[in-house]
Amino acid sequence: MIRTLRSFAIALLLIALPVAALSAAGQKADEESAGAGAGQAEASDELVVYTYDVFPDAMQKAVVTHFEESYGVTVEFQRFSDTGGLFNQVYLERNDPGADVAIGLDTTYLGRIYENELFIPYRPEQLQLARDFLEVDPEYRAVPFDYGHITLNYNSEEVDDPPQSWEELTEERFRDSVVMLNPGTSSPGRNFLLLSIAELGTERYLDFWRRMKPNILTVTAGWSEGYALYTQGEAPIVVSYETSPPYHIEFEEETKYRNLFVNGKAYAQVEVAGIINGAENRVNARRFMDFIVSREFQELIPLNQFMYPIHPGVELPNAFQQIETAEEVVLMDESKVANNYEQWLSDWEEVMR
Repeated sequence: MIRTLRSFAIALLLIALPVAALSAAGQKADEESAGAGAGQAEASDELVVYTYDVFPDAMQKAVVTHFEESYGVTVEFQRFSDTGGLFNQVYLERNDPGADVAIGLDTTYLGRIYENELFIPYRPEQLQLARDFLEVDPEYRAVPFDYGHITLNYNSEEVDDPPQSWEELTEERFRDSVVMLNPGTSSPGRNFLLLSIAELGTERYLDFWRRMKPNILTVTAGWSEGYALYTQGEAPIVVSYETSPPYHIEFEEETKYRNLFVNGKAYAQVEVAGIINGAENRVNARRFMDFIVSREFQELIPLNQFMYPIHPGVELPNAFQQIETAEEVVLMDESKVANNYEQWLSDWEEVMR
């Protein structure tokens, strides 16, 4: 949004005090809770980060280098199988956490994060958001660091006439043609299931999946396994990201991998980070949150994470300019997802058995 200098100055005056108060209050409350094993209020020389298995090495290296050079702090990353494994680890350790921050869960987990008080509030000082829907939590228990759009990708050399609707996806010509990701363990799989529910309704989505079942070659636990099968030629269609084709354009000069939007729509996936409740190294955890929203870190996201950066000042590479994008992005209310997802998933699993 473009503002005049005068308007911008007035806006800053209006928001400076409440924002500062929010940040200070959150940090003060955090430090005052240090008593019952809540963690150190003073700086330490280490930081433990939990993330998922495909977190990019370049982004991990940037964090490690930043902390070594700026603070003399050693950072340890521990990876878990996709978002399901990551969430389970944080949840199981909720009374005795083994990490200080977690990065990589998406907004569909927010309900359980709040219910179990897994993260504590902190608003990074340099936080700037490119889209309104990226402000996922007004209390800043969860802070976004990237986002993407979940859809289908297809190999245009194998599929001449890609399906355009949910009904066409179930046609016999696509038998054993789709790699699905498990919604119970995979974040993209979870969000593609939510897309089908949002578009078809709770009364119709299971009927779609019954008819879709013969067209699914396999259901993989995570994105990396599923996408590998797709690029190895095992199936011409896969659940993935709108931003997956730019990888092949940028590094392989390959344009056969393209986006397939059902009815022109995709599902918004916002990935978040948070300081774990009871973190031992909370000063460094706050430093971590500050760094991942900085422009320096955000500029690494497009060509390493192949997602969209949240920072409005980061320019997208040319490979991103060459892809088709969704006409409309769908995002269900987080409370509705939190209250119903376990039942939706259970019903889906029953159909897919």
